[in-house]
Amino acid sequence: MITITGLQIEQYMLVLMLAAVRIFGLFLTAPMFAFRALPMQFRVLLTLLLAFYVFPFVAITNFPTPGGSINFFFVILELGIGAFIGFMIRLGLMAVDVAAEVLSFQAGFSFASTFFNDPMLDSGLVGQFLGLIVIALCFALNIHLLVIDLVLSSFKTLPFGVWPSQWSIQSVVDILTSSFRLGLILAMPVLLVYIMFNMTQAFLGRTSPQMNLFSVGFAISIPLAFLVLVIVLPDLPDVLKRSLEDPLRLIRQGLGVKNGP
Repeated sequence: MITITGLQIEQYMLVLMLAAVRIFGLFLTAPMFAFRALPMQFRVLLTLLLAFYVFPFVAITNFPTPGGSINFFFVILELGIGAFIGFMIRLGLMAVDVAAEVLSFQAGFSFASTFFNDPMLDSGLVGQFLGLIVIALCFALNIHLLVIDLVLSSFKTLPFGVWPSQWSIQSVVDILTSSFRLGLILAMPVLLVYIMFNMTQAFLGRTSPQMNLFSVGFAISIPLAFLVLVIVLPDLPDVLKRSLEDPLRLIRQGLGVKNGP
């Protein structure tokens, strides 16, 4: 007959809670799960299901006794680990946000917020559109499954209460710099197209002073933005994979998980 003491039950519940907290941290920050269209109730339910799934693989030897301030520290640390993984994915995808912001500014979508001085009229129209496309691509490329697998695999390699030494402030700055650089590279076609467009406007302004270039420019720049989007969109899956290479490498190094596809 198997006998389970009250202390063991508390220990099992603590392990289950810490596993759930690490997974829930990912769902709070990862772009594939943190958008408003996904209800919080669904995220909580999925967290509990994954926590029960991973529970048999979690080693509980040399685990601290339930109770005391150390358990609260463990909860905060596990939440930070999961949130850090999702945040790194978010930083990788920021390259698309940078390119979208450049396109919004060049096409004149930011004119509404500048003219009316209303923060609700932001320049994120193109960013929201590309953001939805990026989320769809993440699901199409199974990036959401890859990230979940990394978190579940981390329970075999990263014990509770341990912050990976590879996850430093410098590593975050490096990811941010790399993502911003890739965003500028992605925005280069946009800048070239609109430089040529502005030079054409300047030439027409000198040769035809009576032409209202302000209204004509807006009438052309907005359709031109959609033309640039059509040109850029076919390369977006490759850009997405490239933008996530460094964040995924850092995540794997910290979790002690072998490199995957």
